[in-house]
Amino acid sequence: GNSEDPRVSMAEGSKPGEPPAACPLRRKQPAPGAGGAEPPDAPDRPLTAVARVQGIPCQAAKVEVHGNSEDPMDIVPVASIPAAGRGNSDDGQAWLNPSAGQLFRALKRKDKAVPLEDALPIAAVHVMVTDQTWKGIMEYESLHSDACAAPTLARFEGKDGIYSPKAKLLNFFGINLPFDRHDWYVDRCGKEVHYIIDYYSTGDGENIEYYIDARPGGVVGVLDRMRVAAKKVFSGQVPW
Repeated sequence: GNSEDPRVSMAEGSKPGEPPAACPLRRKQPAPGAGGAEPPDAPDRPLTAVARVQGIPCQAAKVEVHGNSEDPMDIVPVASIPAAGRGNSDDGQAWLNPSAGQLFRALKRKDKAVPLEDALPIAAVHVMVTDQTWKGIMEYESLHSDACAAPTLARFEGKDGIYSPKAKLLNFFGINLPFDRHDWYVDRCGKEVHYIIDYYSTGDGENIEYYIDARPGGVVGVLDRMRVAAKKVFSGQVPW
């Protein structure tokens, strides 16, 4: 860990400055068949498999960091999510992702311990997952940008094993249940908005792909989901 270089390479087999060829995370529906506080939590159960995928994906290849630590295990990524004053940054205005060391210890506490050598790539994937989850949420929040230009993440909770009605319905039609679920609560300039996030995976070994299904809950949330789907249809995209 050279403290003069603010980046840490996470991609196995990649040359410096070269991003990996593929990204195993898609923010789509699957096809049938720095304080010690933890970050906005991200799915951690299958990440050991992700860490062994050849070429840790896209934006996880190089993770910008801050601080002066010489040990990559202690470096906290710069990537963060805006917080509603209760974040784990020093000023409470951001949710910071954990360092590899923090994540390693957190997984051990949860009885989901991983090998020490997997900690750095898992931390890189954690950054990517939280970033993609927030982007999925912001797709809906953009519908309300006139009322609130800068929404923030107020709080979050893990609900592993508590399946959403949508996940149960998709499972009825042959889609595997998500391996994890989180609920995130967004502060839309004083109004708290509930988001449900289901995390799916398909494939095995080095061919695992992950899907993030982030959407707003409640009646208003259903209307927003219809608006986003319609927008995608009219722009020629797949609406789910």
